[in-house]
Amino acid sequence: MTRTAFRPGTWRQGVATFSGVLPVSIVLNLVLAPFLSGLLPRAAVVVVDAAILVAALNWLVLPAIQWATNGWATRPRRGGEADARSRPGSTNGLT
Repeated sequence: MTRTAFRPGTWRQGVATFSGVLPVSIVLNLVLAPFLSGLLPRAAVVVVDAAILVAALNWLVLPAIQWATNGWATRPRRGGEADARSRPGSTNGLT
């Protein structure tokens, strides 16, 4: 099994992620947290918030941002070199 070097995300991926995390986090803290805080301990509220945040980002928000920006955050880097995850034969850096 071969290993590939870890490559951190680009600044554009960071901007796209932040633009998705912030509004979802605000909504969860304003709407859901006050409701759950009367029912569950604080640690459980944080776990529920985190689970909803991750699910919303993974399956709703980030795909919508990707679509709305026409893939801006995942475009190849300068010089025509594509990100390792988009190269033919790549294993997504998981091997």
